[in-house]
Amino acid sequence: MKSGDLVKYIGKTSFYRDRVGVVCKMRPEFALVYYAGAERQGRSLVDARLCGLHPMSINELEVIVSDKFVPIV
Repeated sequence: MKSGDLVKYIGKTSFYRDRVGVVCKMRPEFALVYYAGAERQGRSLVDARLCGLHPMSINELEVIVSDKFVPIV
């Protein structure tokens, strides 16, 4: 997982269930993820300096791989 990856939340918290976001920053044990429409909600409220970024454990995220997508024709 790296910055810029599209990720899906696979953890147990109902607020984040099935949400897709973009990794903005990586730390050794967690990632700061941007979820569109969830700015000032959920875990982004923990610290005002996060500016809408949600601290997520790496174990709660799954990278969405582009070869799983079906092209729209």
